[in-house]
Amino acid sequence: MLALLLLAVGMLAIAPTRTLAQSGSGIAGVVKDSSGAVLPGVTIEASSPALIEKVRTGVTDGAGQYKIVNLVPGLYAVTFTLTGFNTVRREGIELTASFTATVNADLRVGSLQETVTVTGETPTVDIQNVVQQKVMTRDILNAIPAGMRSTGQIGVLIPGVTSTSQDVGGTAFSSVGLAIHGSRLNEQAALYDGMNFNNGQGRGGQFVAITTNDATVQEMAIETAGLSAESEASGVRINMVPRDGGNTFKGLLLTSYADHHLQSDNLSTGLQALGLTSSTTVNRSYDVDPAFGGPLRKDRLWFWGSVRAQTSEQTLAGIYYNLTPTGHAYTPDTSRPADSIERNQNASLRLTWQASPKNKISVQQQNGAQQRPYYGYSLGQLTNAPEAIYESKSIPMYQSQAGWTSPVTSRLLLEAGVLFNNKDFWTRPQSYNAPDQVAWRDLGTGFSWGNYGNTYGHNASHNFNTRFAASYVTGSHAIKTGVTFMHLWSWTSSDVVNNGMTLQLRNASPSQVTVFSTPFSFYEILKANWGAFVQDQWTRKRMTINAGLRFDALEDVVPAQTLGPGPQVPTRNLVFDEVTGVPNWKDVTPRLGLAYDLFGNGKTAVKVSIGKYLEAPNPPTYTRPANPAGALVQSATRTWNDTTFPVGDPRRGNFAPDCDFSNSGVNGECGAVTPTNFGSTNISTRYADDVLTTRGYNWEFAAQVAHELMPRVAVNAGYFRRWYGNFRVTDNLSISPSDYTSYSVTAPLDPRLPDGGGYTISGLADANRLVSQNNLISLASKFGNPREIYNGVDFTTSVRLPRGIVVSGGPSIGRVETDNCFVVDSPQELLNCNVKPPFQPNVKLLGVYPLPRGGVQLAATFQSLPGPQITATRSYSNAEILPSLGRNLATGASGTANVPLVAPGTMFAERLYQLDFRASKIFKVGARRLQANLDLYNAFNASSILSTTNTYGALWQRPTNILQGRLLKFGAQIDF
Repeated sequence: MLALLLLAVGMLAIAPTRTLAQSGSGIAGVVKDSSGAVLPGVTIEASSPALIEKVRTGVTDGAGQYKIVNLVPGLYAVTFTLTGFNTVRREGIELTASFTATVNADLRVGSLQETVTVTGETPTVDIQNVVQQKVMTRDILNAIPAGMRSTGQIGVLIPGVTSTSQDVGGTAFSSVGLAIHGSRLNEQAALYDGMNFNNGQGRGGQFVAITTNDATVQEMAIETAGLSAESEASGVRINMVPRDGGNTFKGLLLTSYADHHLQSDNLSTGLQALGLTSSTTVNRSYDVDPAFGGPLRKDRLWFWGSVRAQTSEQTLAGIYYNLTPTGHAYTPDTSRPADSIERNQNASLRLTWQASPKNKISVQQQNGAQQRPYYGYSLGQLTNAPEAIYESKSIPMYQSQAGWTSPVTSRLLLEAGVLFNNKDFWTRPQSYNAPDQVAWRDLGTGFSWGNYGNTYGHNASHNFNTRFAASYVTGSHAIKTGVTFMHLWSWTSSDVVNNGMTLQLRNASPSQVTVFSTPFSFYEILKANWGAFVQDQWTRKRMTINAGLRFDALEDVVPAQTLGPGPQVPTRNLVFDEVTGVPNWKDVTPRLGLAYDLFGNGKTAVKVSIGKYLEAPNPPTYTRPANPAGALVQSATRTWNDTTFPVGDPRRGNFAPDCDFSNSGVNGECGAVTPTNFGSTNISTRYADDVLTTRGYNWEFAAQVAHELMPRVAVNAGYFRRWYGNFRVTDNLSISPSDYTSYSVTAPLDPRLPDGGGYTISGLADANRLVSQNNLISLASKFGNPREIYNGVDFTTSVRLPRGIVVSGGPSIGRVETDNCFVVDSPQELLNCNVKPPFQPNVKLLGVYPLPRGGVQLAATFQSLPGPQITATRSYSNAEILPSLGRNLATGASGTANVPLVAPGTMFAERLYQLDFRASKIFKVGARRLQANLDLYNAFNASSILSTTNTYGALWQRPTNILQGRLLKFGAQIDF
């Protein structure tokens, strides 16, 4: 594999190039003489032990300005030299990712041998870039309590960021999606060393190809607004900047441990009143992560390697193992709560090679392993016994990456990068289940047991992406142009236990049989996602203009496929031709930003930015409706009457469907197969031509003021607005709005409902007839003017004082308003069509405080979040609807209709408050450092509700997931 990587780098070296954007850091400023006149032609050297090449240079232009771009994070010294003037050296400049530090200098006439050394404060306000970002440096990552320190668990500490899960001490699953300021989860960009490391089935933190290794990461740069033309989409953009090693051999060991003896029970009386009988408990959680690196050849070849093993084992609230897993009834073993387990491994090796003074090459290989024995529980399958949950394992799971950098001159920088990953996340029933073990589900209670009752199989994918660019920097002017390319491949297979047959009861009585046309598979490809961009940064006195333009071309295809026979479809033989251009998009998007140094002292910046960004759908989102195999009628049902045979017949009441399954008609205990076209394809959904060439987008506007109150203390206030366009709707051409009849119902009397219930719910509609599906996916603009708009403000602070004192965070207050007040098919689409929730603050705080004596360091993170939205959907019978509707429902006298009782955006559970605390004792022996950690997660032992049952009935508002109880965790970090 290493040979292949080196070959790839060699190919990149002769190709057009693009800035890899490993960290996006830089140093810039103005050089003047003692009279205040600008000095052109000054040579600037930025040196740091973090640079394998030791020094990067720049030259001031006619305006006395200079820029040195794309530096790696670290501690820098900046030297200014010009013949006839003294030399000035600024030391102690701490550079983080995605930050341009302003370092100015005044030279006076003197000898070159005369050097003035100044230890200056690191700037805290970036007066040139408009991007809103937060950098989690290595010292912060080491200090704070943050569980696994994954992108999700770190990114969620940024004000305004929302997450798909709420972690307590590393107990949440590692695949976490993030969003901010009304963005969407799939718009998140998860980058490692500046390159996307999503797998081939999606984007963002929920679809990463490999579980990363914390010991390989130097810092995380988290960008949340004002992204440049290098980014296709908006939202959260997290770049994990890797460690490179160095000229000195160094190593570290990160480790932590907790178990059920170290956790408190947070099952409150209030939760018990809502029907919760137990709380989730940690059985065991540990993380062992050693790393070592240094020079293979000083100043020429560095390495950094690490191996990580991390496990989280938990028991779940209110779910138990089954004493009778092969029986037709679920018998909970209350002495054995269900398990939820995740095990992750990562082995990584990175090499950094200064091949020549002008060429640096890096290669990195990461091999991973991931096991989730009861993965379905993390996906919300909380009404399944353990034997009815599927397990998952990722084999293969690896990532190969290479990069090349060449500062050809002090003005011209060339870079390139390539990444390939491969992951097969396969799922299967529990290994202890027999292949023919029946999967049972009770339709009356919604509970499943016996075996996994849905499709399972392979989820194989890979991601190949490459990036090339050239940067030309003159001092006051910097232009970057480049090309990006991504290719994603995805293959999903599906099978079902018991020869493709599952059984359903209703309140413990046989009800129906479901058969599946398995095996089948879907093969889909993001053929090419090209991007070309130009980003210009031009500084004129106090103002810096950031202007960019990006072109994107994206095409998905569905390859030719064949589906053969299966247990329930023995004669099937389907052949599908290739489908191309689903979609085939070409778009140009602009970006514009202005940063103004308000007082000319680099301490106050006013920033305004606006940009258009593109939707970034997961590939199956578009390809699946256009995939002919996706039109396969995958399942069918047959009624099942277990009392058909006469009394005394052994087949009567035996809870086994005694039917001839080779016959699709009524026979034995089973009714006819419904639908009758089971196992064939029924193309009921297709795209309008303009949808395949019209891409969704969003505009983002940001206005911010950043001010340095004092050295290393800055505050920021910003207003953010995001609005979306090019919405799509699904129009059933078999029916029109005039084919519906309106009706109303009465909400039940219930003190938990608004105003105690009893109110009339109008605006409901029922079709006058049953219709087939003939769906056309169209642009919503043909029917109305939908809106989705975010408005909000952020107030944040950033403090980095001497002795390692750090404080950051603040409130983010905003909301997303949606307006879909137009009709496509049913007039009921106007019900609750305008959702305007209240403004609710999202507060995040982070602090680190080393005590003056004793080597003790305290750290804490705090989150205050809105509670989950509460909805209520009630099933109304035909008899309840008949008086208003004036006829039976289209589904008949036994039909039902689901009606929302609560308007969305009006009811919420109580807010979540989570405080995580760490106390560390630091011991130093020579160059060795030991940090012993005592972490207290959810220190208040809060039992905040994370999700509830939203079906109105006896279980309405019953919590399905709550914040885990207070957890004590021991850990250590050894640096040597």
